[in-house]
Amino acid sequence: MAGATSPGTAAGRRIAVVATAVALLLTGCTGGVPLPQPAPSGTAPVPSATATPMPRPAPSLPGIPEGMTQRVIVGDPWSKNPRRVHAVAESAVAIAKRARKGQTLTLAMFNLTYPGAAAAFVAAHRRGVDVRIVLNHEGARSRQVRLLRAGLGVDTRARSWVVTRPGNIRMHTKFLLVSPHGGSGPIVWVSSGNITSSSGRDQANDALVTTGDRALYDFLLAQFRLLRKGVTKPKLLARSATTPTAILRTFPQPRRDAAHDPVLAVLDDIRCVHQGRRTTVRMAQLFLTDERIYLVQRLRRLVADGCRLRIVGYLPEWSPDAVKGLTAPGVGRVDLRAGQGAAVHTKITTIEGWDAAGNPLVRGLTGSHNLTGRALGRTPDGVNDELLVQLWNPATVRAYSAWVDRVIRTHSKPVARPK
Repeated sequence: MAGATSPGTAAGRRIAVVATAVALLLTGCTGGVPLPQPAPSGTAPVPSATATPMPRPAPSLPGIPEGMTQRVIVGDPWSKNPRRVHAVAESAVAIAKRARKGQTLTLAMFNLTYPGAAAAFVAAHRRGVDVRIVLNHEGARSRQVRLLRAGLGVDTRARSWVVTRPGNIRMHTKFLLVSPHGGSGPIVWVSSGNITSSSGRDQANDALVTTGDRALYDFLLAQFRLLRKGVTKPKLLARSATTPTAILRTFPQPRRDAAHDPVLAVLDDIRCVHQGRRTTVRMAQLFLTDERIYLVQRLRRLVADGCRLRIVGYLPEWSPDAVKGLTAPGVGRVDLRAGQGAAVHTKITTIEGWDAAGNPLVRGLTGSHNLTGRALGRTPDGVNDELLVQLWNPATVRAYSAWVDRVIRTHSKPVARPK
């Protein structure tokens, strides 16, 4: 793993965000590619389903502050190297192994079955690390969880413990926190994947590791406490914050509609063509369901207005209507790609180009938030705890973009047009 440092240092000017699993070349298509032919300029028309704008950092913040770092880690289920395959789960285990006496390790995880994970957390506890873990109830019967209960206990009044999230909500969020130690700032690990073998062997996942951002750490620690207490009211669970390295949004939202969809808000704030150059939007998504079908309209509008859209998904989990809506002939048809050989389990969106006002725009979205109804708010089928992270550090965003390009190039095939 290599880190992205602040642009204010010599190291920052040589920023390289490299995944442990894959050496990412930051030379993929970006928003600064000249048009092959003239295209209309101006702000793309906004569809009828318009989202409330999501807050974004000022254009004067091109990277992250000095003393803070971001690292992108991607698993490679297509590799024959186990370290690359399981890079995401291994990165969480490695963080646990590095925790020292006097620190606090906090984990919220949907599922935990990865061999050796429990041993790493229990060993941290025995070194004097306070270990607090909340798990989703659906994944709380594995051997690894039994080992955690035996080694940590379940008494939340104790120094270390493991419990399942109370309340009738599926805890789908995935993050790991380590408190500051000495002169080093806190560590925050946010992932699309679980700490399981299948998350590497059968799925493509990513993790974002941020160091030094105390506001990011504090925000997620407060969210963890809500989960542990069994809070279920969306008005309490739906929180947002802007930190020095990210914009955070937690779910469920009190209202589940297009006007409160932060992904649509980001896609609404795009100018596709500016001064003869195009904006590029990339997406690598596990789901796109009927509850978020309005995103299809917006994506087709972006293509029609001149944006370059590169999108790959795990189509067995997509709504057939969403697939048909994107690939149907006509203005704005999307060149949708189907991932091959493994499930694309990520929730990645990147934008490189210009915002609606014509300002340079480099943005990325990651986290646990799928493009489903229950990831946004309550549905008849249930509701999830989720986390969405918006990024603007150019090296971090371009690392994600390069990974999406690689998956499209080497592990996908085009989706046929509907008949």
